[in-house]
Amino acid sequence: MVIRYAMLVALAAASVWALFDVSAAQAPMFLVDAGQTGSGPTGPSGDFAFWLLACVATLITLSLCRFVIFGLPSMVDGWFQENKHWIYTLIGGGLLYAVFHLM
Repeated sequence: MVIRYAMLVALAAASVWALFDVSAAQAPMFLVDAGQTGSGPTGPSGDFAFWLLACVATLITLSLCRFVIFGLPSMVDGWFQENKHWIYTLIGGGLLYAVFHLM
């Protein structure tokens, strides 16, 4: 599950980086390979790549926000239930260390 969201974060970062890197002046450079320069009257506009990347970045950001709101609390709760004894052991050991250190 963590790998899935790590890949989403990487894809979102790449999309946001490309969104800021691609401007209206650079968009025809990416459209030349498909034979659509955007310079003709019937061709797509030059900022098509910009809006496409903006949509991808927005969708990925919304997906990650949904994960943080709904998925992360249950994932942390599951981890806490599995490691409850180790957490209490560390807290107890820290308290004992603090008592001996303060004496």
